[in-house]
Amino acid sequence: MGLSAAMEIGKNGLKIYQIATEVTGENIANVNTPGYSRQRVILENAPPTTSNGFPLGTGVKISTVERYYDGLLQQQLVNAQTTLGYDTTKSNVLQQIEPTFNEVTNDGLGAAITNFFSAWQDLTLNPTGSAERTNVMSRAQILTDNFHAVNTTLANAVTTQNDSLVPLTDSINATLKNIAQLNQQIKTTELVSGNANEMRDQRDQLIRDLSQQIGITYTENSDGTTDINYKDGGAALVTGGTAGSFSLTTNSSTGLYDVNVTPPGGAATLVSPTTGQLGATLTLRDTIIPGYQAKVDALANAIATQVNAAHNSGYDLNGDAGKDFFTGTTAATITLNTADITGVDKIAASGSATLPGDNSNALALAQLQNKNIMSGSTATFGSYFNGLVSQIGLDVQSSKNTVAQDTTFTNQLMTLRESNSGVSLDEELTNLVKYQRSYQASAKLITTATEMMDTVIAMIR
Repeated sequence: MGLSAAMEIGKNGLKIYQIATEVTGENIANVNTPGYSRQRVILENAPPTTSNGFPLGTGVKISTVERYYDGLLQQQLVNAQTTLGYDTTKSNVLQQIEPTFNEVTNDGLGAAITNFFSAWQDLTLNPTGSAERTNVMSRAQILTDNFHAVNTTLANAVTTQNDSLVPLTDSINATLKNIAQLNQQIKTTELVSGNANEMRDQRDQLIRDLSQQIGITYTENSDGTTDINYKDGGAALVTGGTAGSFSLTTNSSTGLYDVNVTPPGGAATLVSPTTGQLGATLTLRDTIIPGYQAKVDALANAIATQVNAAHNSGYDLNGDAGKDFFTGTTAATITLNTADITGVDKIAASGSATLPGDNSNALALAQLQNKNIMSGSTATFGSYFNGLVSQIGLDVQSSKNTVAQDTTFTNQLMTLRESNSGVSLDEELTNLVKYQRSYQASAKLITTATEMMDTVIAMIR
């Protein structure tokens, strides 16, 4: 090996350690970039040559620039993000609903039920009193208004969840499209032996973002692409450089959106998501909130039915038989029967047509408050509603605890990822100094070989 070979080794060293320094600089620059995986230059001996029968090295070469990546940890993060997305969405919506059933104040539905029957109790003390009768009418109106308010809040919550499907599916589709585009770019780059590490990082981050919205499974292919499938339905969402999509159609019977998925090159099919933010939104819209509505409707129906039956058994101040006090059978439709109860004299407080001062029917109506009518004759109106309030409170607290646990677990996984793939400034600065010294040494090798060459030339002259 001659002096020219030594100079070639030095030249390659300059090039190699320049690249190594650039990679280190890229790591340092992206120390705070979400989803970035630190990279390192893998060096190996250049192929040796034979000189005078002896094998001699020809310097160093770059085998590859690899990123620190843990596929198992990525899969765990994807699954954790799906669970966190579902539980967080559910918890946020429940917390928005909870104030509607906040009975700490004295103006909620529970207080309205108590005050309504208390008004009947007051009427028993003075069955013909105009003030007492007016109070019964006022408390009845307040009761129906509270039922309407609770129903409106729950109905609006259903509508809000339904409407939120539009931006949510749009976001999912945009993410799927971006993943497909990155797949194609990664494949093209690596076909010409390019470095696609940072594009892989971007794709991994998008996959984690997507997993918060829907449950997914994914497969990494040998050509650098990643195929993504829909976990709940099994349909393909991304195949190579082609993306599928989610779409919404209005259900003719409910007026709400149905969710459809269209795989790449396929036809749309109806799906029922149960995971991620999309699954939580549909569960809230179709199950949890309607469940609360059904309980409130059952309470409204029971109060209207029982009060009407008792009121029909009595007589008003004119000696006429009582009419239905309420109309409607749900929280949305219950209202005071103003068609028949046209004035306070129409309240049937008496148990006799000839004794307008009798209070027996008013007493029977007041006693409805303490009868076990709800839940298979095991609960009063008040205890049934308090049970609903407690259930919602427990649901909210349980969801908060679940989100806290999910967040802790996800943070632990992210900490593990950072320890494995994150940038350590101390380590990178150490590498920077090491590569700088190696670069200087390579330059010194060239300088030395040049001086030796000058010496040889001088001797020839």
